[in-house]
Amino acid sequence: MHGLASGEAPLLCATGLYKHLHSPSLAFWRARTARTILRDINLSIQPGERIGLAGVSGAGKTTLLNLLLALKGADAGTITCQGRAVRPASVRALRWYRRQVQYIPQDPASSLDPRMSVRDLIREPLVRLNVVDNHTRRIDEALDRVGLDQTLLRARPAALSGGQAQRVAIARAVALRPRLLLADEPLSGLDLPVRARVMQLFDDMSCLDGTAFLIISHDLSVMPRLCERTLILHDGAIIEDRPTTALFETPKHDHTRALVRAAYQDHAITAMVPAPAAPSLYPVL
Repeated sequence: MHGLASGEAPLLCATGLYKHLHSPSLAFWRARTARTILRDINLSIQPGERIGLAGVSGAGKTTLLNLLLALKGADAGTITCQGRAVRPASVRALRWYRRQVQYIPQDPASSLDPRMSVRDLIREPLVRLNVVDNHTRRIDEALDRVGLDQTLLRARPAALSGGQAQRVAIARAVALRPRLLLADEPLSGLDLPVRARVMQLFDDMSCLDGTAFLIISHDLSVMPRLCERTLILHDGAIIEDRPTTALFETPKHDHTRALVRAAYQDHAITAMVPAPAAPSLYPVL
């Protein structure tokens, strides 16, 4: 666990978040009905910490992700980044936040413009967020860290495999050197060697760069390898927030026990291999 210096604010802190879905009534004389999607969400992320957020479809993971990305506003509660309030605003007003907090989507096709080359896809957020640095060096470094060959720099998304597209999406985020990565199913669709490389990259970013991660998944099996702490989201509420090892060994909630059983039964236990004691300074080949 990565500790905070005395008096230092958490990297990201969500306090008392609520989000309601308002459904219009079919009859004009009836009030609109509201369904609570998220209730009293409290989350604190420290520099370098890797946290897992697991839950079945419909638990509220996507809604929470949208709030943390300032794409939508909460109906109650606050989000702060290093003590500074975060709320939906213009691209310019949120530029400071986007430099520090980046998103890796589950579906890379949704984030990769088919008209752009890999080089331009990685450069685009650097330009948009006014990053003052050698962009070519950052692009080359990001491509190397995710294990993609330089020959792909001129390729378009249509020429990439699913795994390559996922790694380009990761490279776009990595090139910005964010302090926090929100990763939605980051290992989805990757074969085992590529999964191992991405996991090693996350290890290195956490241990060497101090990057924090919030890894979102419906599948608990990836959490022991990637996350030191895991939160279980169920019906819009966090029902467990514990060290990952303890959560697997002694789950407290019936829903968590069911998720743990599914993780053991449905997936190879290679995901349970512990993280290396020290980060690798070189790419995993």
